[in-house]
Amino acid sequence: MAMTLVQVVEAEQLKAEVPAFGPGDTVRVHAKVVEGTRERIQVFEGVVIRRRAGGANENFTVRRSASHGIGVERTFLINSPRIDHIDVVRTGQVRRAKLYYLRGLTGRAARIRERRRPVGSLALRGARSAVDIVPEEALAVTAVEPEGAMVDEAAEMTVVSDTPGVDEVAESREPDVAEAGGAEEAVDVDAGEAEKTRE
Repeated sequence: MAMTLVQVVEAEQLKAEVPAFGPGDTVRVHAKVVEGTRERIQVFEGVVIRRRAGGANENFTVRRSASHGIGVERTFLINSPRIDHIDVVRTGQVRRAKLYYLRGLTGRAARIRERRRPVGSLALRGARSAVDIVPEEALAVTAVEPEGAMVDEAAEMTVVSDTPGVDEVAESREPDVAEAGGAEEAVDVDAGEAEKTRE
């Protein structure tokens, strides 16, 4: 499948490491803020009430409950250079993609039940892999090996064929053990070889 020029340019703009999160999750967004000549990182923590896909224009809205029932919402572009990183604080269990109903709720009524996931779970919402971000054709063009890094397959095969088999190693040890003079010394020889292999 051929990529258009727009898709190639957009693929360059996408961030490689975007955490897996979706509506209902509590996230902490570390955004870069410019004040005069200084740049600092401002943290905005809240519940994701929506996430919109769209390639380079993918965005999400975070809602935080401020004081006296007043909420603050902020929309962030996921691939923006102004976002330093995003931390997922907790995952919420919701049944809707857009949580606009939270705007009318305050206090305990606006709480979202936490989703319990196993530690090694790979089935996360919104996860992107490198294959999804950059197609195979673009990876093949960028994966150029330097000339010095070429591996000679014939030399590799000769090294493998020159190594003695397991049976040959066992046969070569038996005469050495017999010449050593006893079973006790044979145990010491084997222990010494085991220490060498561990190092």
